[in-house]
Amino acid sequence: MTHSQPIRIGVLGTHSTGKTTLVKRIEMELRGHGLTVAHTVGSASGRRRPGCRRCSHTERSTEWIITQGIANEISAVTLGAEVVLADRASYDALAYWHAALECRGETVPRLERERLLALAATQLP
Repeated sequence: MTHSQPIRIGVLGTHSTGKTTLVKRIEMELRGHGLTVAHTVGSASGRRRPGCRRCSHTERSTEWIITQGIANEISAVTLGAEVVLADRASYDALAYWHAALECRGETVPRLERERLLALAATQLP
């Protein structure tokens, strides 16, 4: 099966809900059908990153997480993946940012929210 654009599947969810297990099962099934699959791990998954504590996510750390996910997908496509499985898609980062703002008792800045939503939306197609 050859696609001009790879199939992209993003998995979202909170910690310990089975996202990685699901992605690994999908990956095995697709490989069994002869597809070239890349499994990218989103940067929100506990790696060291700017603002990595739950209540300390900022616009900047959220932007970093989203752009790392985009870079991971671009790399996978460049290497010839027909299917890209994103373990933690870009909207996860937005959810964690909103949770951090709520944790700190802050409101979501409208312009930053719109900018980050637009950035995250680049991973939707």
